[in-house]
Amino acid sequence: MIPNIYEYLYRKSPATMILFSRRNLHYSDYKWSNYIQHDPRVNGKPDDTIFNKEEGNEVVYLINKLMSLWDYRFSNTGNKMEKLIHDKLPPDISKQEEVQQWLKDNLKF
Repeated sequence: MIPNIYEYLYRKSPATMILFSRRNLHYSDYKWSNYIQHDPRVNGKPDDTIFNKEEGNEVVYLINKLMSLWDYRFSNTGNKMEKLIHDKLPPDISKQEEVQQWLKDNLKF
């Protein structure tokens, strides 16, 4: 297991750009579990993998992935995503791809 999966991924692939990290999080009430290197909860593209909005690594991963996919470059955009996920994500939205679509529909600037 890797304590900080994002630092590991960045070291392994310099092309992996970390736009949003744990230190950018607004809220501090997350759980922090360790994940194996290729765990779909914190790796790959958003898919039908179950998303846990209380797990900090999953929140950081998804925000980072979406910022990269949508070409957002500022951490305050990540904070907007985090606040929406933390405060307003409906309980019936439970998969990464559902969170992605919900954020796309609800993220306003």
